[in-house]
Amino acid sequence: KMTFHHYPIPCLLFSLLLVYITPAAAFNIDVSRSRAVDPISQISRRDVLSKTIAASSLLTLPTKALSIESTTFVAGTATLQAGLSNDNIASGAALYVTCRPNRPDNVPKAILDGSRGKPPPVLAARFENPQFPFEFSLTTDNLTPEGASAVEGSSGTIWWSGEDLVVSARLDSDGVAATRDPNDLVGRGFYSPKTNDAAMIELQGRGMFGKAVTSKK
Repeated sequence: KMTFHHYPIPCLLFSLLLVYITPAAAFNIDVSRSRAVDPISQISRRDVLSKTIAASSLLTLPTKALSIESTTFVAGTATLQAGLSNDNIASGAALYVTCRPNRPDNVPKAILDGSRGKPPPVLAARFENPQFPFEFSLTTDNLTPEGASAVEGSSGTIWWSGEDLVVSARLDSDGVAATRDPNDLVGRGFYSPKTNDAAMIELQGRGMFGKAVTSKK
C-alpha cells in the first residue's frame, strides 16, 4: 500500500493545492448563487499558482537547514587606510561584513546553481557606527540561508566547514546596504580555519572604476 512516506513531495503539493483551490471553488459556488460580488474578497488564480510554485521549489531543493550550536566562525579586525580617521566617518554609517568560500569547487550544485556559479555568502553581518580599529566576529547568528544549509545525505555538518573564506567589508556612509556611494570604503581579507588567524581588513576608498560605477546609481 502506497502511503505519504513513499511520495512525500507529490502528497505535500497535492495538499497545498487543496488548501488554496478548495476556498476558491467554494467562492465560485457562492457567486453563482448571488450576483453581489465583493471584488476585495475574490481569490486570484495567479496568487494560488504562485504560492504553489513557491512551495514546490522549497520542497524540491536538496538542502536542509541545520540546527547548529552557538559558534564563532570568523573573527577579524578592520582598520582604516593611512590618512583616514574616525573623524571622516559620518554619523549613521554601518560596516557590512560578508564571508564566502574562496573557491566554488566544493559548493553543492543545488546552491551553486542558484548563485550563478559563484560561491554564495555564508556569513553576513551589519555593525552600526563602528570606531576603528574595529574588531568583529561572525557567529551562528550571522549565517545566511545558504550558509546554514546541509546537503541531504551528508553527515549533518555545514558544507563549507574547513574551507578558506574571503572576508569582504564595506563601510557604508549612510548605513543603507542597498545604496552604493562613491565615498564608501571597501576592503578584503582572508580567513583560514587551518591557522584560525584573525582576518585583517584595511578599508580604503574605491578605485576610479568603482567610483565611476557607483556614481551612476
